[in-house]
Amino acid sequence: MYNDIKEKAAEVSGILKIVSHEKRLWILCLLLEGEKNISELHDTLEISQSLVSQFAIKMRDQWVLESRKEWKEVLYRLKDTKMLELMKAIKTIYC
Repeated sequence: MYNDIKEKAAEVSGILKIVSHEKRLWILCLLLEGEKNISELHDTLEISQSLVSQFAIKMRDQWVLESRKEWKEVLYRLKDTKMLELMKAIKTIYC
């Protein structure tokens, strides 16, 4: 039992570090609604477009988000069902 927890502790800790940042959390909440590009995220967030892009790229590199290119824009979405369920739980509890 404890081996399972030990194996997952680093993964869960990494996810919680991502979610613990206010703006990254806000991005994840916005992506609950579906795919969004950087401009759409920027319109809601109160930070520069370049910072939104940096956050999105970092979360993509950490396997939290995935992206796809459509014409000239990059669309981001939550990567897996675990993150989707976590964000739904956070939204249910706090929003």
